[in-house]
Amino acid sequence: MEFFMPDRKPDYEINKPDPYPLLCESMRKVVDYQAEHAADAFDTNCSWDELRVKYVEERRFWNEGGPEAFKIEEVMVPGPMGDVPARIYYPDDKPEHYAVVFIHGGGYTVGSNDTHDRMMRSVMAASGCCVIGVDYHLAPEAKFPIPLYEAAAVVRYFQENGARHGILADKMALAGDSGGANLALGLNLYLRDTPGGNESIKALLLYYGAFWLQDSSSARLNGTLLDGMRRTDLMSYLSYYVTPGDMENPYFSSFLNDLSTGVPPIYMCCGDLDPLLDDTLTLEKFMKHFGVPTQVDIVHGALHAFMHYGRMMPEAVECLEHSGAFFKKQLEQ
Repeated sequence: MEFFMPDRKPDYEINKPDPYPLLCESMRKVVDYQAEHAADAFDTNCSWDELRVKYVEERRFWNEGGPEAFKIEEVMVPGPMGDVPARIYYPDDKPEHYAVVFIHGGGYTVGSNDTHDRMMRSVMAASGCCVIGVDYHLAPEAKFPIPLYEAAAVVRYFQENGARHGILADKMALAGDSGGANLALGLNLYLRDTPGGNESIKALLLYYGAFWLQDSSSARLNGTLLDGMRRTDLMSYLSYYVTPGDMENPYFSSFLNDLSTGVPPIYMCCGDLDPLLDDTLTLEKFMKHFGVPTQVDIVHGALHAFMHYGRMMPEAVECLEHSGAFFKKQLEQ
């Protein structure tokens, strides 16, 4: 008997359902708007320089409106590749505030404090705390672990110099979305394991984090050009940011690190159509196993990065409010 093996390349998209009929009403409004105004914003089939330009233009509309800061201060923090810009959003005129250190997402390759401006202002308003945005250097110019080290430098700077900025550094939260959530969780573990420790970190606010499961059901089912989360997109981001050996670094792939100690209470949210959903659910199970207080919001019919779309999605506003309230609750403990 002669056997035949077809010469076909693997296709990770072939069995994925069309997400459009599954979208909630508000998410569908966002997708329809994007189709008309920014249809190729997340297509990685271009240079990273072009992708950055598209990302900035796409985010401009979504950053309009939302809570207003009483004051914004720009600070330059010394880091391993030169100064790291940090932006402080103050909610009011009180002389002292606790702080949330926010690390933006964008596949480590795109994004800035500007592209995540409304998200940070929303967390500021919900928590009543300052929010400190970390404008880390992007890949491919800065590969792992440089952004991790830069975020650590910002935290250590405010621990040592918080008083001059009205920051109470004994109680802080680390926050981030997508790749920024990956950095926030890895940063907490890195601070735990380095001089100075992480005792001041009282909460993690992780929005649809990429904790890099090697494979998952949600990754097989979800992720299309609608949200720029196809496997080819994810591999593009990774190729810019990490070398193959870094994939098993426990400060990048946090599931390979010891999560039984030094992890504060965690707030998480994710859309149920996000390929990273199982990353969130897996971390939730680990935390419950280790007795870490955890709050998780799973948003029905939402794609990856839905929290940018507060202008059309009340679900995004609610999750941002929940995360701020979660940190406020930890401050009261």
